[in-house]
Amino acid sequence: MTKPSATANWIPLFPLGTTLFPGGVIALKIFEARYLDMMKRCLRENSPFGVVSILENNPLDSDADALANFSNIGTLAKLEEFDPIQPALYMTKSYGTQRFHLLHIKQESDGLWMGQVELIDADPEIPLPKEHEKVAAILQEIIAIIKTEDLLGEDAFKIPENLDDCGWVSNRLAELLPLPLAQKNHLLAQSNPRIRLDLISEIIEDDGLRNIVIH
Repeated sequence: MTKPSATANWIPLFPLGTTLFPGGVIALKIFEARYLDMMKRCLRENSPFGVVSILENNPLDSDADALANFSNIGTLAKLEEFDPIQPALYMTKSYGTQRFHLLHIKQESDGLWMGQVELIDADPEIPLPKEHEKVAAILQEIIAIIKTEDLLGEDAFKIPENLDDCGWVSNRLAELLPLPLAQKNHLLAQSNPRIRLDLISEIIEDDGLRNIVIH
């Protein structure tokens, strides 16, 4: 098991059947008491929570089971909107900020999962190489469709469009393409955004995802 570093700290976790990438936006309906309390605390303290993917829906009878079923890579989420729809039901919108390694897990008495995490450095800015202009064009088409049909509402992406940056292009494609969770988390784990984009380009070519996405 990975030994925690001196910089590792504990944060509340929101395990989901999806993957959040830095710069991405995630909308959630919150009704469970443990998550309502968590969101209220995050809002009050201006603190993030961690989004991790549930890779397998197996029973979680122990902390070790949870650690095995959750991805070991996640993303900090900053709560931006917390709107009541009805009593004990809130619509929330959060955005991804920084990736982390999940080192240890424990469950609180109210059922909330807490994770000891070590933050991962943000992607360095790497200009989009010429050979990846085609996949950037695919992303541009996807974004145009999203905006035209209002598929994700306003502010679908937290940070401005940057089709000239490997990190932005790779993150947006990774979250929007219909990929298995394990594959999305493998992409999230790549420390070099150019390599992440190389892998996505290979996936698009090998699996014919361009037609799936655009048509």
